[in-house]
Amino acid sequence: MKIVDANTSFGFYPYRKADTSLETLKTILKSYQARGFTLSLKGIFYDAIEGNEETLTLIEREDGLYPIATYDPRAYPKDIEYIENLKAKGFLAIAFFPRLQGWMIDFAPFRDVVDILSNENLPIIIHTSGYGELTKISSIAREVKNPFIIVGSNYSNLSEVISVIKKLENIYIESHLLNSPDALEYLKRYASLDRIIFGSGAPLLSFETALNIILKSTLSEDEKENILSKNLEVMLGVKL
Repeated sequence: MKIVDANTSFGFYPYRKADTSLETLKTILKSYQARGFTLSLKGIFYDAIEGNEETLTLIEREDGLYPIATYDPRAYPKDIEYIENLKAKGFLAIAFFPRLQGWMIDFAPFRDVVDILSNENLPIIIHTSGYGELTKISSIAREVKNPFIIVGSNYSNLSEVISVIKKLENIYIESHLLNSPDALEYLKRYASLDRIIFGSGAPLLSFETALNIILKSTLSEDEKENILSKNLEVMLGVKL
């Protein structure tokens, strides 16, 4: 069964001691015969452009790793030209980290950046949590065609998840916090599993734990495979 992880990273993590090297990430993915979307943590905590270039340089020859860009809208309009041609540079998506960087979803510069990204229809990954955040994202997603992958949704806000994904086809939910015994089954019953994308947060978080959420569920083998890789491939329109 093919596994593609939409949520990995590498580099120095400033908030706790953790082995988050690229080599550790590669070892984890290899042990599960998985592939991964990844980015340099330098792009989150230090400088987005330097982090993006590090991502491209370090994984250029790595089979099974796909580069993700990032940008901090607090820097807007600095370096905005860089994100205008991310696909041409080789990036498959761009990720944003409002909680780690201290800005809100309805931050005006972020909306300006989304408008720029809409020209290339680049997938947008947003790491956020809390009641109402997904609702705010939906108001932005409604006005563009870009797919949005939301990292941080969990069992406690499934009502918001269901309400949003039933209305908007370009909202996807990353899976690593859907860790209650019946969260996936609940989504299957009331919404759709075709908008669930596998992600782990590795190596900061446990790849095995995130994978077992899918594998140990009562879903069919086809439904598990869709979450683990096919939903993402359909969203991107490519085979990974």
